[in-house]
Amino acid sequence: MRNLFFHIVRVLRKFGLLMFLAFVVSPISGIVALVIATVISMVFFNDPVEEKNPEDYFTEEELKKIESDEEMDDEEYLTLLAKYESYKCPVKVDEITTWTSSEVTKDSYICNYEINDKNHKYGEIDMDVVKSNILANVNKDGANVQRITATNRNMVYRYWNHQTGSYEDVVLSTDELKEL
Repeated sequence: MRNLFFHIVRVLRKFGLLMFLAFVVSPISGIVALVIATVISMVFFNDPVEEKNPEDYFTEEELKKIESDEEMDDEEYLTLLAKYESYKCPVKVDEITTWTSSEVTKDSYICNYEINDKNHKYGEIDMDVVKSNILANVNKDGANVQRITATNRNMVYRYWNHQTGSYEDVVLSTDELKEL
């Protein structure tokens, strides 16, 4: 239901004037136009874009730290980074993958992804190929990787299969990250 609401909001935001004109012509034509546009939105756009207000997710102090690039210890930085990355989500990575959130655990920094493709079954995606692609694209000099290795955490890319409800992890150990 929430998903439907966001698709309706998307249609009204993008085509508000046209919807208004359709309602002016007649309420029935306005409703029909809204229904058709919403169905088209749901078919072509899996993830409706929800506008987010940073003040709903962060304290004033956290926003200042994010904006000022203020020095902070690695633990605090990773926690704030995970919260900030999760705030930006969902992010469509490719046609079947959506980045849904990030989190910090005692021993890992986890990026959660959702695989939503009826053509791929759990286990059909070769995670060794995924891992080699990730290793090829990780910025070893990036502040995030340096902070993750400084805290002796693994970097985990968790892929949750939408159809099966199962997940599979691609783990980059601290040693692998240091060797990049």
